[in-house]
Amino acid sequence: MKNFTVKIRIFLWLILAGVTGWLLYMAAAPSGKISYVADFTKSSYFIGKLTPEERLMPIEGEMPLSRVIIGDPVYFSLRTARRFDKAKLTLKYRQSEDAPPIIEAGVLADKIIWRYDLQPIENKIIGRLAYVWDVKNENGLILLQRNDSASTTLYGSIEDFLNKPPQNSEIALYNCPLRQKQSEASDLNMEYLLRDYKKSAENQPTVPAVRGAYQFYTYIKDEDLDFTFDFIDINKNKDSDPIDLNLYYGNQIIDTRHLDDDGIANDNGKESATRRLSLKAANLPEGVYKVELRANDDVITEEITTKQSKLSFVAKIRLAGAGAKNIGLFTDSNEISAQTVNPGSLQKIKIGDNELDINQTYKQFNIETGQGVKEIKLEKDDVILAGDGVFGFSEEALINPAFKKVDGKLDINSVNYILAKYEMPAEENGWKIAQAEFDLSGAYREQGRYNFLISIPGLRADGEIDDWFEVGEIRVELEGTTLLKRIKNIFTNQN
Repeated sequence: MKNFTVKIRIFLWLILAGVTGWLLYMAAAPSGKISYVADFTKSSYFIGKLTPEERLMPIEGEMPLSRVIIGDPVYFSLRTARRFDKAKLTLKYRQSEDAPPIIEAGVLADKIIWRYDLQPIENKIIGRLAYVWDVKNENGLILLQRNDSASTTLYGSIEDFLNKPPQNSEIALYNCPLRQKQSEASDLNMEYLLRDYKKSAENQPTVPAVRGAYQFYTYIKDEDLDFTFDFIDINKNKDSDPIDLNLYYGNQIIDTRHLDDDGIANDNGKESATRRLSLKAANLPEGVYKVELRANDDVITEEITTKQSKLSFVAKIRLAGAGAKNIGLFTDSNEISAQTVNPGSLQKIKIGDNELDINQTYKQFNIETGQGVKEIKLEKDDVILAGDGVFGFSEEALINPAFKKVDGKLDINSVNYILAKYEMPAEENGWKIAQAEFDLSGAYREQGRYNFLISIPGLRADGEIDDWFEVGEIRVELEGTTLLKRIKNIFTNQN
């Protein structure tokens, strides 16, 4: 009996050693390549569960074979013992007929401004048009050309299209970057120029206080770029609060500015003294420039002083709780969302002829307002506004150099060409299989985890439409340096 007990213990220890060794191998990935899978029949140590639960169909009974997403977006984490360079995400999914047309996946690239590197999973608009429009596929790019009009020029190749493109107004893009200067085959070499632009001789009206990170467009012609920013730090969190300003021309950073943390290490709630950064540049070519502020929500931009007549915040703006009243903004967004965390800022916001009742804190309220510029009127500040366009504090300040996007709001009749970096999903036994690849070299990683999302814009848990997105499997294939090379690098660095 004693020998039998010893054998059982040895057997159990061997199982434990085997499991531990397997986990260590899966975590360390000595070959530099590893693959993790979550199929929802059991929990995965490496791929976290989808969250938040309120955007998923409730589980009843046993562990499901899939999870059904009913709200956008949902998130999951990927646990790794080391960093990797690349990730290939494969989703096995199916969806309802009424589900929104765009599905994307992303990895968190920057926690400060919560920027995700989004890549396409499926675009049903492109998929449908591919059956009826002329289609060209070259090097991962797809060009769709309307072929039901005698006035539309059909290009023989994507290269011909890029070398001599049609007017911007005829084109819609999807997952295809636009750059000022052509450097890759997938770039559109077209400049966004304003024919009737006139520079200003005086400082523009002061922008109300803005909290946290933001980006805005401006325009330069025969003038210097000249901005002055006044900041305060409200010290409500324990994190360091550095400030970085980046100036972009096309997709390239051409100038930067930096301010260190104010030196207050604790979250005492005391406002710092006002600090200032200037961003100036001369002899710039005519065109659109983008200014990016990278800072956390402890940083408030009290004032932006400039003579530039164009200043449009891109996609999102958070009005700080500085006590401003009766604020007016303008936007070209087709869909607008608003949210506040301050009970004192609950209000009814007027957007053109519409009204958005913000009657709960922390809840995001949405409204579709249609095309065109409309005015937004707020009774008080401390509100986060977001949209699919730009926001400015005067109609004249608005500038949006973006091409039309192939999304659920695109008027197909308004374009003749669609250029996309996109591959159609495969189909297998009633499921769709799609892949997205990510560069992890600059991705955000915290406590051994990368953070991913699945985005289906327009999918709402509280909506009345029977729309859903069912995930049957998540697979992530990782690639990085081999364990041997990592060890060699350690010794090399020591020497």
